[in-house]
Amino acid sequence: MSCEVERKYLDVDFSRLRERLTAHNARSEGVHFERNILFDKQDELLGSRRLLRLRSRQWADHEDHILTLKLPPVAARTPAEAGFKIREERECRVEDRQTMQGILEGLDYLPAARYEKFRESWQMDGVHIDMDILPFLQVVELEGEAEHIRNIEVLLELDKQPTSADSYHILHKRWRAEQGLPPERSFVFSPSQAAQWRAALHLPPEED
Repeated sequence: MSCEVERKYLDVDFSRLRERLTAHNARSEGVHFERNILFDKQDELLGSRRLLRLRSRQWADHEDHILTLKLPPVAARTPAEAGFKIREERECRVEDRQTMQGILEGLDYLPAARYEKFRESWQMDGVHIDMDILPFLQVVELEGEAEHIRNIEVLLELDKQPTSADSYHILHKRWRAEQGLPPERSFVFSPSQAAQWRAALHLPPEED
C-alpha cells in the first residue's frame, strides 16, 4: 500500500522541460505506451470514487502489466499537501494480463472504460516526473512528497504553469463538454495517431 500525492501541470513545453531536466541531472526512465482498462460492477466503484485498473505498459524492448486499486481521494493531511491529489493505492504486477482480466470478469467486474497514453518518465530528487501524451491533451505530472514536489516545480519552472488535481477522466469529461461532444468515459488513439506518436517517440509499431 502507498499514498499517491501528485499534481498535474498544463500547457507545458515538453522540449524546454527536457532541457531543464537534463540541466538538473534528472534521470530518464525512457518512453512507453500505456493501455489501461477500468473495471466496474454496475458502477459500484465509480459511485464510491474507487478505481480498479489493469494497465499494460510497452517499452521499445519489454512490457509489463499492473493491477491497481485506488481508494477515494482524501483531504490534505498537512498544510504542504494543499492543492495536491491524495489517495491510497494498492497495486501488484501481473504475469498474465489475459488471465487476470478473466479473473476480474469471472467476479462480474467488467470493462467500463479504456484509455491510452504515451508516457515519458524521469526521476529527480525523489520526485517522479511524467510527460503524458493523451488523445486530447498533453500534461506533466509530478508525484512524490508534497514538499519535494514544490521544490522541484520551482527548479523546473513548472510553478508558472496552470495546475490541476483532477484525474484524466475528469479532464477528459470537461474537454468533451467544451468541444460540444457527448459524454464518453474512454479515450484512445486512432490507429494513425498511435502510429505517428510511436514513430516520433521511437517505439516499435503496433503488432497486428
